[in-house]
Amino acid sequence: MLENRIEGYWDRQETSKGKSIQNDLWHKKEAWESLLIKYIGRGKNLKALDVGTGDGFLAILLAELEYSVTAIDCYPDRLEQARKNVKAAGKSMRFLKAKPHAIGLPNESVDVIVSRNTLGLVPNPKEVYQEWFRLLKPSGKVLVFDANWYLPLNNPELRRQCDTYRRLALKKGYPDKLISKKRVSDAIARKMPLSFEKRPLWDHGALRRCGFQEIEVEENISRLVFNELERILYHPTPMFAICATKFCSETPV
Repeated sequence: MLENRIEGYWDRQETSKGKSIQNDLWHKKEAWESLLIKYIGRGKNLKALDVGTGDGFLAILLAELEYSVTAIDCYPDRLEQARKNVKAAGKSMRFLKAKPHAIGLPNESVDVIVSRNTLGLVPNPKEVYQEWFRLLKPSGKVLVFDANWYLPLNNPELRRQCDTYRRLALKKGYPDKLISKKRVSDAIARKMPLSFEKRPLWDHGALRRCGFQEIEVEENISRLVFNELERILYHPTPMFAICATKFCSETPV
């Protein structure tokens, strides 16, 4: 099954990486924290889910903002790495092994759901947003940070743009081993639904259809959260932020 291939890929990645959070993320900690405050504010013990927690970076920031955090991932090795990083940061939170579209918590039981680079490799992204809408309390918020990471695999023009910026990075002296590294097997990523969709336009429509009634989009946050090499390489596919609020009105807007 395709999901098993994805799980095997991530297991290998977590085994090969160091156990601490990537240094470039920590260097941008203030920027990420500012984005969280901008869109969801400080926690004051509100309940937050970090879905697809990975190394636990956002979960730790949420805990520092006084949220009561549950870190969620469907891959055991990633959860274990997150546990170690959370402990090293001196924070405490709940950890839950679950898929993004089937978290299994009660209806309207959380205040905030945050996710970074999670939906691109899921085979059912519409179901993910439906599940998150179910979980949120009235006035709860979903905040997603992501990019069109795999759209170039199915979009020749975008692929040409990416190749142009890779050559630019080489000209600037960045080593090929940094420029050419892959996040995931092309054979896996090419088949994912969001590898055919332009985001955040797709996300805006999907969130609206789920029932979210207020949606904020920031199409390019790369200048805030990327280092220089990332800004060059991912210029054609900038990272975006999209925040959607669930209101308690019985009549959808």
